[in-house]
Order: sequence, then C-alpha cells, then structure tokens
Amino acid sequence: PTAGPVGADPLPSAGTVAADALAAAGPTEAGALPKPARAMPGASAEVLYELGIDALVAIIETVGYGVCITGENQGWTYVNPAGARIMGRPFEQLRDENYLLSFAEHERAALLALEHKQREGDTGFYTNTVVRPDGTELEMTWSGTVVTVGGRELAPAVFHETTSVRQAQREAAELGAAAARMAAGSSTTDVLDALVRETVAATRALGALLLVEDGRGLLRPAASTGVPDALVEAMAASPARLLDLPAGPMLARGRAGFLSDDRERLAAGVRTASWVDALDELSWEGTAKFPVWRDEHVAGVLVVVVPARVTAPSEAELAFWSSMAEQAGVALGADRMRHEISYASARVERERIARELHDSVNHALFALQTRAYLVQRALDSADADRARQAALDLEELARQATTEMRELLVELRPSADAAPLDLRQALRELAESVTTRHGLPVRVTVPKSALPALPPGTGEHLVRIAGEALHNAVKHASATAATLTLTLSPRRLELAVVDDGRGFDTAAARPGTHGQQTMRERARLCDGELRVTSVPGAGTSVVAVLPLTA
Repeated sequence: PTAGPVGADPLPSAGTVAADALAAAGPTEAGALPKPARAMPGASAEVLYELGIDALVAIIETVGYGVCITGENQGWTYVNPAGARIMGRPFEQLRDENYLLSFAEHERAALLALEHKQREGDTGFYTNTVVRPDGTELEMTWSGTVVTVGGRELAPAVFHETTSVRQAQREAAELGAAAARMAAGSSTTDVLDALVRETVAATRALGALLLVEDGRGLLRPAASTGVPDALVEAMAASPARLLDLPAGPMLARGRAGFLSDDRERLAAGVRTASWVDALDELSWEGTAKFPVWRDEHVAGVLVVVVPARVTAPSEAELAFWSSMAEQAGVALGADRMRHEISYASARVERERIARELHDSVNHALFALQTRAYLVQRALDSADADRARQAALDLEELARQATTEMRELLVELRPSADAAPLDLRQALRELAESVTTRHGLPVRVTVPKSALPALPPGTGEHLVRIAGEALHNAVKHASATAATLTLTLSPRRLELAVVDDGRGFDTAAARPGTHGQQTMRERARLCDGELRVTSVPGAGTSVVAVLPLTA
C-alpha cells in the first residue's frame, strides 16, 4: 500500500491490525478464522477457511479497496490501510470512535437506517460523503452486511472512493450540455456532430461514431469524427443490427462496455467485417460502446475507437463518454418529438382546411347544383321565363361561390391586421343568406349587449357551426323554418340552431356524412361541446356550448 496522508501517524502493521481484530472478535483456535454463528454457504468460504487467518489478513491489508468492521455501538473495530487513507486518519485514531462522525451530518440518520436493512440481508451498494479532518469531502461507494462472531454483532463493509469518477461524470454532463448549447437552434444533426466531436476532443479517443437504428432496425451512422469516410460509407451500406455487434446483447439491455479486442471480433462478424477494412489506416484494437436511449428503448450506440497504446480507458473517460451517449439520446428524443409535433400540426391544419372547404365550398356547390336542376326542369317544360330566372340565380350563386372561395383563401392565410369578427352581425348575415338562397325563413335572436372578447377563431367556428346546421336543415331535413339563437350567461356562451324538419335517429350510423363530425371538432377547438337532439318527424336541435373564462 502507498503511504498515508501527509502528517498522519504511521499506519499500523498487518499483524497489529489482525491481532486487534481477533481480540475484538473473541478467542479462537490458532490459525483458524472465527466462525460466525450463521455458517457461510458455498465452496469459496471453505477456501478462505483453508487459507487461514494469515493469508486473509495479508489480502485485506494490501487490497486497494477499503475494508472495515464496525461494532454494536457504531465504533470502528477495524479499518484497513486503504480505508484509513480514504478516511484521512490512521486506524489508531479511528479505533472505537463512532463511525458516523466520519460522514456528513445530514447522511447519518440514513446510515443508521441502513444498519437495520443490512440485518435483514440487504447487501446493496450505496454512495455517501466522507468528511475528512481537514474539511475535504470525498464520495465513496460501499456495500456491507451484518454477521455474528463470538456472540458479538459486527458489520463489515467494503468501500471505494468515487470522487474522481463522480467529478468526471459531472464534468462530462457539463461538457455535453455545453456542446448541445453550442448547437442550440441548429438541426439535430448539428447537435449530434457537436457531441461526437467533444467525445474525441476531450479524451484519448481516436474517433467516435453514433449509430442509430432506422425504421427497419438497421444501424445507420448519424454522426462521426476522426474516422475515414470509407467507414461511414461501409456502415451506411451494412445490414448490421445492434445484436450483430460484439457485446450487442449487453448493449440491448442498456449496459456499456469496453472490448480490448473489438477489432478482431468485428473482423470475424459477417455483417461488420467491412468496418474493420475501412479502419486500416488507424492504429487501434479496442472500442468502448455505450447504449443510446430514446423513449425508454435502446435506439443506437456510441462507438468510441481507442488507440492501440491504450490498454483500457480511465474511469473518467468512461464516465465522460457515457454522458455523451446520454446527451445524444436526449437530442434524438427531442428530434422525434419535433417530428411528432410537426406531423400533428400538419394534420390539424389539414383538418382545418377540410372543415373550411366543407362549410363553404360544399354548401355553394350544393346551391349551384339545385339551381342547375331548376334550369334543366324549366327547359324541359319550355318555360323560358322560369329558365331565365333560374339561370340568373345560377349566375349569382356562382359569383357568390367565387367570392366565398376568395374569402376562404384569405382565412387560410390570415393577416395580422385583419378586423375582428362581429359575431352577432355575422350570424344575422348568415341567416339572411340562407333565406335568400334556399327560401328557408330563419329567425335570429342575439344578445343586445356587446359580447365579451372571445379567443381567436372562436367566432369563426361558431358561424361555421350555425352554417352547417342550417345547411343540413335545407339539404337533409326539408325544413320549412328555423331559429338561430345566441345566448350569453356569466360562465358560458350558447349557440342553438333549431329546425322543424323531418328529424333523424341520432343513434343510427350515417355513412358518407361529415357535417356533425366537423361541427363537433369546431366545438372542441373552442373548449366546448356540441349537443345534437333529434327525433324522426320532430325536427332537430344543434347546440354548441362554450365556457367563458374570466
């Protein structure tokens, strides 16, 4: 073992520590390990019994991991040299002192609670903060248990300092975030390129590649640096999947790893041999691979090519590369979300255009068709005056349809300075237009007082709902009269269209019709609901109810 902290008392010898530990455990036969009250299972324990106490003491005293034993009163019973170095004091100073005093104050209650879990068999790994005499803090990862020796309860534990690893992880996360910020506002490709470049620039790596599964599950290069273009081309043409890679099953389970002989393994793979040929100009043997997660699924892998002179990456490098893979996963997830949002937005826009076409052009075409039929009937009966009047009506309807189409195009490309809709006036004009076109009398009732400011688009949706309801009254219900009523209350706005037509069975399926669906969509877009009530032979009521916010 290396020397202890500067200025600290000399560490005790292995023999001294062994004698102290044995004395604490109670008398035993010479050269034999004190056997616990609960026999340890397995052949490995028997080997330790055969090796004897001297061999075990030598192992514990020279191992690089900290090993300690605490007693029933939380006192240090034993600490090996590696553990004493982590604690910052020799064992002679730690002996019998409450071990909780060596840890951050806010962690002590949790450590006490873990003692109870260990008595129940918990041997998990935990991370805590050691506070050394000079005030410095070290992070350590440890695992322990509880045994009974010579009638005494002892708690042995093994621990390892992880301060540098944790620091490397934090630095890696910061660098990864910095790389992502550098590419902020850019495409996902730019973000991934920045992360891969940082992967190589900050470590001893020769090159790095980010491979992502395509729609068929094949690995495709998404970003690369430090590797020949021939490798990227070979990977793009390869049928390799994640499971085809050396250690692929491990990656698929979300575990990273370093393979010192990955060159040889890749060369032996039918689907990856071409990758090795493309890397001939680089001096390398091993790679480190890290799973890239997207939506709780391993969707790719970050491959880091390590120089031949590096037998194994450092813990700091592994932590850094792992963080880069995590950042890449975040970028891929954000990219997928952007695509989904874009698709959803396009779908919403298509639905909006379909509604507008249905509620304007479709109605106009129906009116044109009706007038054309009247012209045909008049010509068949040689009624020139009637045919002339129908033709004039047809011309006027065509002119109105053209005007409506222009207005629709304006609506689909709204301008910032467009005048707000006067809902009450728009409903009156709608009723007048229906009466003029189709001869259906429509009685309009709207509030006399001004309406509150409505969210953008709400007025247009209400006019379209009323127009569709009146259109159905003419086209399907053969109504002779209708009412259009707008009612305002403190908490809601209600639009009702009622006709005296033939009505219909609301439970019956009506294939090929889109009017009700369109009206319901418009009501939902206004955070409201649509209620349709109808009975065969007794007319139809269409009511849109919209909540009003303060």
